[in-house]
Amino acid sequence: MSTRDKIVSVLYILWTFVAVGLSFMVGGRSVDNITRALVIALVVLELAAYRFLQKGLRRLAPKPRFLVTGVALAILVEGFYMISRPAFACLKIARGTGFVRGLQSYAIDLGLTVPAYVVIFSVIWWLLQRYRYTFWEYVLVMGIGQTFGDGFVYFVQMPAMIAFLPYVTLNYHAINVVPFLLVRDELPSSSQALPRRFLALPLLVAVYLVCGGTIALVGRWTGLK
Repeated sequence: MSTRDKIVSVLYILWTFVAVGLSFMVGGRSVDNITRALVIALVVLELAAYRFLQKGLRRLAPKPRFLVTGVALAILVEGFYMISRPAFACLKIARGTGFVRGLQSYAIDLGLTVPAYVVIFSVIWWLLQRYRYTFWEYVLVMGIGQTFGDGFVYFVQMPAMIAFLPYVTLNYHAINVVPFLLVRDELPSSSQALPRRFLALPLLVAVYLVCGGTIALVGRWTGLK
């Protein structure tokens, strides 16, 4: 790891601890914090099970390994969000929601979001084939790009919340870091660490806006609110 990456990693980890800690202190047992706690638990579980995943998925070619793992983790995180911020408010699972109704809502949410995640991870895979990223470059560029893409309107309306960015970015680390680690050693040796690799940030924002707009249109067409 280069000196630059070491400094960046330490600063980002500290920022994450502060942002998450303050959010938990202020929000208490809110559904948002419960969702975030589940995401953090998933990250810990992923790291603990990494060797098992590496061994179990090694028969898959790099691209399907990356896509399948990423989408599967996204499905789990999407499930955590069913109690706080599903794709549409009418799909939210609350205390009084029955088991069958909850499963139906989750299925509808996945029907809308899984195709978007396939597109998003396909774009990230394309970037990995074209450019070389260090571990921390990948973590920050893809995580922040996904965060701003998914929450573009929110951050435009409330720019001060950028100070708590890692609180949200954890969602995307939970779904994209392990897939990267599973294929990192098999990425093209011809790829280069060109400055253009950072264009992944606006590209991911654009992809999320297109996918989000499509989900919104489909939802309105089907009567979801």
